[in-house]
Amino acid sequence: MKGRVAKSAGLFPGQGAFDGRALLAAAERYPAIGAVFTEIDTVTAPEGGRKLSEIVLGSEPATMAGLLADDPWVSQVAIYGVDVAVFRALSELGWRPDTLAGHSLGEIAALACADAYTVADGARVIWQRVRAVESLDLRGGYMAALSADPARARLLIDLIADESMAVAAENHPGQTVVSGSEAAMDLLRKVAGSLNVSFARLDSAVPFHSPLLRAAVAPFAAAVRRIPVRAPSLPVYSAISGRYYGPDEDLGSMLAAHLVERVRFADAVRVLHADGVRTFVECGALGVLSKLVRRNLAEADPVVVPGVGDADQSIDSAVARLRVLGLLGAVAITPDGLLPDADPERLTAFWAERGGAILDRIRQEFAQYCPAEPAPEADTTTDLGDELRELYADALEYPVEVFTDDVLLEAELGIDSVKQVELLARVSERYGLPARPGDFRLDEVATMGKVIGYVRSMLDKHATVGH
Repeated sequence: MKGRVAKSAGLFPGQGAFDGRALLAAAERYPAIGAVFTEIDTVTAPEGGRKLSEIVLGSEPATMAGLLADDPWVSQVAIYGVDVAVFRALSELGWRPDTLAGHSLGEIAALACADAYTVADGARVIWQRVRAVESLDLRGGYMAALSADPARARLLIDLIADESMAVAAENHPGQTVVSGSEAAMDLLRKVAGSLNVSFARLDSAVPFHSPLLRAAVAPFAAAVRRIPVRAPSLPVYSAISGRYYGPDEDLGSMLAAHLVERVRFADAVRVLHADGVRTFVECGALGVLSKLVRRNLAEADPVVVPGVGDADQSIDSAVARLRVLGLLGAVAITPDGLLPDADPERLTAFWAERGGAILDRIRQEFAQYCPAEPAPEADTTTDLGDELRELYADALEYPVEVFTDDVLLEAELGIDSVKQVELLARVSERYGLPARPGDFRLDEVATMGKVIGYVRSMLDKHATVGH
């Protein structure tokens, strides 16, 4: 499939999804980031006595460890803020997803981005969630990811036989998150280690999605019902309830139940794919959900766009990939932008009659001001160049036109090193190329032109050896 894929979905991460350096870099380039945190400040300032923006957008980058060591609300509202801010930044550039879904806390961000809540009211939901949980004695409980499928994780839980423990999240066939009391989880660590099952403690202040939170369900439900809500303007799929939210949903009951119910993210990804989603855009930090999508849909080879990357790229890489996919609106010259004080009706009539001629004149003037340089000799005249562009376009579901000789495969198209190696393997198999030399480096094929040159040189080498 070329051009825009059938549907795109926005994914919102939950616990641990925070990168302070990347957030600061994004805020410098995208005003929507700061605007979202300013809206959230209207909640945290009166409720907590501090503005969240001053904590996460200060002169020094905040860290997840620092947020967790702060007041209980700080890390939770910060993660929510990053999710919503990334979505707002991409939306203002023209991205219009077909559906949204969240992982744990991220589901509240998805509802806010679907306009079920305002940004501030979504933060109020998070605030009430924290308050409801704060009242409990959680005995130092925590969450951990196991390198095991859900069935094996449940066997381990049954072996330990502690009522506080439960499967908290089914991320992909090789990873299941378990939640429980400190004593039970520490015992699970020992048992898992003896069975060669990896055990990784997660950055979460609370053992969410476990029976330990049952007493918080009713007070949280009551608090949520007092917060204004509207029917979502976009479909929102609940990875916890296993269905789309309805127009008249009792969000108090649903979100409160999520405190103790497990996240079935693997199932959610497969449902979205079955519903026609082919591009998954992560609205948040660290790119964890992007990796989970790839693991769950490996055979389908989905298009995955991480949100806030490292601090050097901010969300620029996501913006570039969405433009390539045709999922961002183009920058347009509009009459109201040029003449904001003009009478709207007369301006509309004028632009309808003369706008085309004006744009043509602008193009002509630009061509005279900045003459196009002679195009370099390219491989598009050769069958090999055309074939390789088609192969990459088909594999990545990109328009073939984006694979110009000088386009940077990773920096501009977001094709990570793992995918590049996989594509080179396909090329080698198709053309019967000899094995790559031991000192081969990916930066030798960083552009499409270099890929074509490399393949041609290997074909020539193979032909010489054959003779």
